[in-house]
Amino acid sequence: MKAVEAEIWPVVLCYSETKRRDKRMRSLMRWLKRQVGRASGQSMVEFLVVLPILLIMISGLIEFGFLLNYYLDLIDGARDGARFGANVDPLLIDDHVNDCVNTTWLYRLVPCVVMQSLAPQVVLDPTSDDIVISAFSVAGGLVTARFPDADGWSLSGNHVSEFTTAEIDALLDPAAPNTGVVMVEVFYDYSMVMALPWITAFVPNPVVLHAYTIMPNTYVEPTPPPSP
Repeated sequence: MKAVEAEIWPVVLCYSETKRRDKRMRSLMRWLKRQVGRASGQSMVEFLVVLPILLIMISGLIEFGFLLNYYLDLIDGARDGARFGANVDPLLIDDHVNDCVNTTWLYRLVPCVVMQSLAPQVVLDPTSDDIVISAFSVAGGLVTARFPDADGWSLSGNHVSEFTTAEIDALLDPAAPNTGVVMVEVFYDYSMVMALPWITAFVPNPVVLHAYTIMPNTYVEPTPPPSP
C-alpha cells in the first residue's frame, strides 16, 4: 500500500503544479488583454486629438503647392517677356496696331509674349491682374532716366510698379558700365483651389502674387554727349 502511495503522490503533486501554472497563465493573459485594451483606447484618443492638426497641416501644404505652381508660371512669364523686350526699343511711339503679330510697340508686344507664356494655366483677369513694364537708363550705377514714367506702363491700370527708382539704384552695381535695362512685372490674384476656412482665416483669399525680371536693353542705354 505504501508503495502504491509513493507512486501516486508525485503524480498528484505534478498535476497540482500544472493546475497552478495554468491558473497563473490565465491570470497573466487576462491582465495582458486589459493592458492592450487600455493602450488601444489611449492610442485612439491621442490620434483623434492630433487628427485635426494633421489635416490642417496637410491641407495647408497642398494649397501652398498649388500657389507655388502658379507663382513659378508667373516667373517664367515675366522672364520670357523681359527677354523678348530686351530686343525691342522702349522709346518707339505707339503704332496703334492692336495685334501681336504686326505691332512693333514694346508695350503691346511684351504683354502678348507674357500671356502666351502663362497660358493655359494662368489667365490674367483685366479687372484685377496686370503687367507693368519699365525701362531704365543707367549711368555710374544710378538710374538717370525711367520710361515711360515713375510708375511704369500698366496694361490694365490695376497696379503700378513695386519698385521705386531708389530701389532699382540699390540693385545696381556702381562699378558696372553704363547700360539700359527693361523690367517686366506680373501681378496675379491667386484664388485658392480648396479655400478651406482654417486657411482663409489666416491667409487672405485671393493672394496677390508678384513676379518680375530685369533684362539689359541697349536701346535705352545713356548716350554719351558728343565731343566738342
